[in-house]
Amino acid sequence: MLHIVRKLARSLKRRVFYVTGWRRKQRCVFDYTSEPGERSPKADRLVAYCLGDFSNRPPVRCSRSRRYLRRKSILMLRTDREGIVTYSNASQTTWDQKKVVDALVSQRAKIPAGLNSWLIRGDSAGQTSDPKQGVHLSGMRPASRRDLVLVPTACRKRYLGMNLARQLDELHESWVPWEEKSDTVWWGGALTGDWWKDHEPRTLTRREVLQYFLDHPSDQVCCHLTELPQKVELPSGHAIERQFTKQSAFSHKCLLLLPGNDIASGSSWYFAGNSVVLMPRPHLEHILYFEMEPWQHYVPLENDPADVLVKLRWVQKNQEAAQKIVANSHERLRWLCGPEYLWACNEVLRRIAEPAANSAG
Repeated sequence: MLHIVRKLARSLKRRVFYVTGWRRKQRCVFDYTSEPGERSPKADRLVAYCLGDFSNRPPVRCSRSRRYLRRKSILMLRTDREGIVTYSNASQTTWDQKKVVDALVSQRAKIPAGLNSWLIRGDSAGQTSDPKQGVHLSGMRPASRRDLVLVPTACRKRYLGMNLARQLDELHESWVPWEEKSDTVWWGGALTGDWWKDHEPRTLTRREVLQYFLDHPSDQVCCHLTELPQKVELPSGHAIERQFTKQSAFSHKCLLLLPGNDIASGSSWYFAGNSVVLMPRPHLEHILYFEMEPWQHYVPLENDPADVLVKLRWVQKNQEAAQKIVANSHERLRWLCGPEYLWACNEVLRRIAEPAANSAG
């Protein structure tokens, strides 16, 4: 019994969590040494990209409206002068949101004293947040929501920083040599994101692709449906197979990346493989998409499922160019693991906390 207690104590040494009151506040003490990173012109551009509207003006300070917090089911993140992090969360706050803070800690970013902001995740939350309530930290945002500030998110499989570096090294063992890959396209995921069909800007949806290749079967396209959201019907002719391996996906020369309810959960591992990514031009902003260019880091798709086969034929005829796209993609992912990226993360958080520090001084 004693060895179990000691094991638990060691696992909690770095981080201590305890809940107070009505389980709406959670104080977190982080025992780690942050790293400053390294400034560069590209890191400055990432800071401006993340800050949006606040890149040239001070951020709006958050109010303490509990009613707003409960209604929007988001998380409030606050740090005191000693750097103690306090979560103030609504009853429906998910662990995904708290992983944003965990991502900062795991990559040794400095969480500054005086930070006070709403923490949300996903486009749907961003569309219902109120800019007048102050700064909202988000993992992703539509181009129209420049009042949302992007921060690293570890939601599901969208890794950044040290976690992304670890994923790149691990997935390298699952790569399939280019010469052994089949001349096919692979897609895997849940049938989500139907609303993007009627959204502006318009984007290709997963249901459209599945239905098209059900009506126009092709042995060059492999679709692996893993699950359905509630109250959504399965297209006839498709079966749900929850399990697949990344190595089986990498056996195809092309991977099809389509948005779900927000950016695809597997975005980082798609680009970490050695297959070419086919995807519509992003309609949401995310750090993973920072300075990502079509034909340089991915092959762009038009809003027509038939274009999947058109772009596959391009890859088949231009294999050297396709492999160069893969190499460029890996280069930018490595940058998102490095010291310049970490400096940008620290600078974004510092800029958000700065108004509080100035008022305290």
